[in-house]
Amino acid sequence: MSKVSILISNIRVKGFNFPNRYACAPFDIAKATEDGLITEELLSIYEQRKGPSLIIVEQAAIARAGQYRDKLIFVDRDECIEGLSRLADIIHKNNQVGVVQINHAGSAADVELTGMEAVAPSAVVNPAFERTLPRALTVAEIHEIKEDFVKAALRVKKAGFDGVEIHNCHGFLLTQFLSTLTNLRTDEYGGSLENRSRLLLEITKDIRKVVGDDFLLLVRLGLDDLLPGGLTLEEGCRVAEKLVEAGIDILDTSSGMLPPLVLKGPAMLRDMIKTVKSRVDVPVIGAGELEDIEIAADMVGKGEVDFIALGRAVLSQPNFIECLLEKIKAY
Repeated sequence: MSKVSILISNIRVKGFNFPNRYACAPFDIAKATEDGLITEELLSIYEQRKGPSLIIVEQAAIARAGQYRDKLIFVDRDECIEGLSRLADIIHKNNQVGVVQINHAGSAADVELTGMEAVAPSAVVNPAFERTLPRALTVAEIHEIKEDFVKAALRVKKAGFDGVEIHNCHGFLLTQFLSTLTNLRTDEYGGSLENRSRLLLEITKDIRKVVGDDFLLLVRLGLDDLLPGGLTLEEGCRVAEKLVEAGIDILDTSSGMLPPLVLKGPAMLRDMIKTVKSRVDVPVIGAGELEDIEIAADMVGKGEVDFIALGRAVLSQPNFIECLLEKIKAY
């Protein structure tokens, strides 16, 4: 067998079987209706995404105020469940495990689109989006957002998906709480790393309580803000360890305040992924220009990562991973 065959090796997480190590990353397709419902076009695109053993559906907004661009999927009300259920059925017909990423954009929200003011941990302009100055959330409002995340996760489960992923990277709300660049609070949700990570950990624990142990719980965690004075890799690893204690099944890794595109070259996040993998005892998903099968296989073979996530390549060619798998088999 070739060394790249490890990419088509089996891995089990809880009761779920993954016949290969590829995941479809939650890259925005933005083909939902204006009010966030699933469309036939969106269903067709996901139907074409054969190959990866894990499909992470693009971010779904948990609240209208948390929408950062148009035609995103919503999971803020029960009306959304029917369309999501049809999407879950398509993913399962392709023999894939399906997870929906849930998110609130915070200060990254498009206020012209939502018609609402942007909110954030503190009244600080978001360095990742540089949109309008947000209003600082009250503690009561933070608790409401926490409940919105939990309700969204329950809707994802009711729709028949296998799991849910909490979005905590790329400058969105939970990242804003975690970063010292955007969180200047002096209450229990600001200051120390323990306080800045409190909301993420509370959401994680509360979701685990309501969805049960047989439902996959993932967090996409920004490990490093890639900005001076922001979240460091060491801090990101400490949060990852706490997330494992809180009950996550898989850790999905990326950068924090800035997207990983500020780094260049294949396997741009490799060192970051390897570092956090050595600190946690759950499967880890890695991303960041990992289309090269020899690099991906080397990372999996060395135990640096468990799943390889591809996004932009799949966005432009829906069957990209299916083609990669054929190449691997013939290698």
